[in-house]
Amino acid sequence: MTNDQNASDPRGRLAAIRRLIKDISDFDALDVSGSEADSDMLTLILDRVLNGEDLSTRHPALYRRLLANTELRQALVDALASIEAERTGQFIPLPKGSKSDFSFLNTRGPLPMLEILDEHHWRSTWRSTLEQIQAVFSPRELGYRADAAQLEDPWFTLVRDEIDAGGAVYAVALECTLSSQIDEGLAVFLDFAITLAAPSTPPKFPIQASLRWGEYGESILITEQGRSRFPDIPLAAVMDNDYQNIKSGLSLTLESHS
Repeated sequence: MTNDQNASDPRGRLAAIRRLIKDISDFDALDVSGSEADSDMLTLILDRVLNGEDLSTRHPALYRRLLANTELRQALVDALASIEAERTGQFIPLPKGSKSDFSFLNTRGPLPMLEILDEHHWRSTWRSTLEQIQAVFSPRELGYRADAAQLEDPWFTLVRDEIDAGGAVYAVALECTLSSQIDEGLAVFLDFAITLAAPSTPPKFPIQASLRWGEYGESILITEQGRSRFPDIPLAAVMDNDYQNIKSGLSLTLESHS
């Protein structure tokens, strides 16, 4: 029977695979270190076996090399098992590992407390715990400030959320980066945007924003949509004496003016 005939004969190919696996299983020999050509040899052996050839008679040197190499034998058995499973529509189970924890996908940032005081007067407060702030950034990342290889300072998002109040949706983002104006400090910015839920009178400005974080406490007036900046925060106000750990959570309050 020719190679082409073997390739088109599933029964001949299956018989060759089973015969080879039986020979490998029955063989017990000391391991012989492989070479860089083992992967090429594995490809060659697979090609011959899938053509239904009997390696022991048609390619005795190749067959002896296979039996003498433990890693090559195991790789061939795995490859043949995978091919046979694919042919029969079976699936080889993946190795069992530790269960992954994806709870972070359902973990939200600080939730707002919204108070509707009257038709045009509302107040919303976000509170982040110490653990939530520590999860946002680590003091070690602040040490990169003196690294000449650092092209730009990192940004950290402390609050990002939306609230629906007074017929409008307010998008809020509180972000910080390393200050370029004071030594050992953070520059803090508040991004503020409004989307009207329905045609109506635009919300009135100004809106007061208050930030409390550790020993830091400042308020600013937002007079229009866009980006506003809080006074810079000295690291000593929010971190311990060694600048190794954040020492408290924070709160951000927005309040409209009637």
